[in-house]
Amino acid sequence: MLDDKTVTEHNIEDKSVQEVTAEATKVCCQCGKELPLSRFRMEIRPNGKKAYRSKCKYCTWLDHREKKLQKKTVTDTFDPNMVILQKRQYKQIKPERILDLSQTGLDIELLGENEIFVKLLNCKDTWLSYYGRMIRKSKGKYNLLNGITYKRSKDGGLVYSFSKNIFKDGKWQFQQVFIGAERLIVDTFIENPDCVNNTYIWHRGNDKSNLYYKDLYPLTREQNAQVRDHYKRTGDDSEEYIVQVMNDIRYKNKEWSAKRYKPTVCGVGYWGCEDVDTDSTAYNKWHGMLHRCYSTKVHEKYPEYIGCIVSEEWKNFSNFRYWYEKNNYGGSNLNLDKDILYKGNKIYSPDTCCLVPGFINTLFTNRKANRGELPLGVYKEEKNGKTCYRAGMEVNGQSIKLGTFKTPEEAFQKYKEYKEQYIKDTAKRYKDKIPYSVYEAMMNWKVEITD
Repeated sequence: MLDDKTVTEHNIEDKSVQEVTAEATKVCCQCGKELPLSRFRMEIRPNGKKAYRSKCKYCTWLDHREKKLQKKTVTDTFDPNMVILQKRQYKQIKPERILDLSQTGLDIELLGENEIFVKLLNCKDTWLSYYGRMIRKSKGKYNLLNGITYKRSKDGGLVYSFSKNIFKDGKWQFQQVFIGAERLIVDTFIENPDCVNNTYIWHRGNDKSNLYYKDLYPLTREQNAQVRDHYKRTGDDSEEYIVQVMNDIRYKNKEWSAKRYKPTVCGVGYWGCEDVDTDSTAYNKWHGMLHRCYSTKVHEKYPEYIGCIVSEEWKNFSNFRYWYEKNNYGGSNLNLDKDILYKGNKIYSPDTCCLVPGFINTLFTNRKANRGELPLGVYKEEKNGKTCYRAGMEVNGQSIKLGTFKTPEEAFQKYKEYKEQYIKDTAKRYKDKIPYSVYEAMMNWKVEITD
């Protein structure tokens, strides 16, 4: 029963307080039950008068739920003519990054025949496996890390703490970081079609303990919600279904536009976003990278770029800009290099490229197209009517003569020793001015006669 205060607040028209109090129940038009007026919602009619709805609150909620379920059922269907722009792809792992377990002294049972441990970039002696396990070398000893298990609402996750090289206060330094295993796995092994917006990760079977890389899917918030709701109702989270969700415009981020995914640069590069400044340094580097790989005119002038490719992730300018802004530490003066981390590399990707000052980049230029048949750093000369071979290198526009020798092999050996030591000395001098991955590559660089 309603009290006098409630009746007065509701201001029921054309009834006295006594009448409303005596008739403080109402029959729901849907379920047919006689219920207190408090079980009905009040509405303002077009004439301005207030009145209770004819349907009780519970029946109204049932109707809303049914409509919501019907809507979800409809969204489970996809356009049969849908264009699959975003596909499921994995990164190519350089052999140099794979840890030789036989050299570690660890006696561990592999979780699968394909389990390998891959070195994390800009981290000291730290490797991550396809299954989310981590190995770290400390004081000459290899250790299999346990990680930290945390709880986030009803979900659990695994977090690793390790030392990562970051640019802070004008220099590169190591700092202890905490990163979720799932994010590390996605960044290391999976081609992410949209690094900016794919901030959610779906685990196959909605099992947070499942960290196998082929069971993880980077998705937008909307895509993740759709996959989750569909899985709860049907038990289906197949890759075929998830790829369809990834390509359905209903689950794209609000800024998504089909025209931004049309290749406009060299037939392969697309913007992937709306806010593109074509005069920016990031765009110019991205544009130049694509032309080096896919422009026939560039190949005619610079044949050394024939066979070079850009990873799927970096064909999207939005992804390249995301990486560039995270790794930029010297403005527009830095060069995008693909050869320092891995000699002979032909792939432009976030895992194979680095940003370095121009003077460091020139240390690795071999000028093979212009030096003829002689080894790198060797020049043929005529001295006193005899043929000899001079070793030398150029640094910052200045020529350094290293001596003359009877054979090109002897001259190259002198050049090799000097060049390798010079690269090491430069790395030590600029250790806190360059990323650790670059420093490490320079300290281990070997000059070969076949370069």
